[in-house]
Amino acid sequence: MTNNRRQFLKYMVTGTAGTVAIGLLFPAASQSEKVDLEKLCSAFPHNSQCENYLPGVRAEDSEGKPIEVSEFLPNAKAGIPVLVKGLPKVAYLVINDGPKIAEYGINPVCTHLGCTVEWKAERSRFECPCHGSQYDGQGRVVKGPAKLSLPLLTVVVKQNQIRLVDRKPAIDPREKIKN
Repeated sequence: MTNNRRQFLKYMVTGTAGTVAIGLLFPAASQSEKVDLEKLCSAFPHNSQCENYLPGVRAEDSEGKPIEVSEFLPNAKAGIPVLVKGLPKVAYLVINDGPKIAEYGINPVCTHLGCTVEWKAERSRFECPCHGSQYDGQGRVVKGPAKLSLPLLTVVVKQNQIRLVDRKPAIDPREKIKN
């Protein structure tokens, strides 16, 4: 019987020491949960785990003031993209009917040579001042030399804030859904 107790105690001590050693060797597991929450809430902002989480960075107006949805939307017009600050440079918010802010924004970097495109309201399109590429209101190429659409970013509207997340939206609204 004492032999069974010794063996049991030996297993307990070895198991405890092993558990402590693994915990010391891999402490980063708790940090990866934070990264996973950022990815989850950026891709699926309406997920119940993301109720109070605000991903990305706050959108600002041209003067650097944070934009509040309640003040912004009454003046927004559907079909006219709005230039905002927030990421390393700028982005355009897409305004849908309602008016409502779309769940994606447009990164205004021309896919031809990287110049910054500008919205030309009189022609309802983005135009590159460097080589003349043109894009529609969703950033699709209308006229080259650019061959690729403008890159998209994720926009999250939550808690009266507009948040910009530097990653593609979960669903590209420019792609047609195939049945």
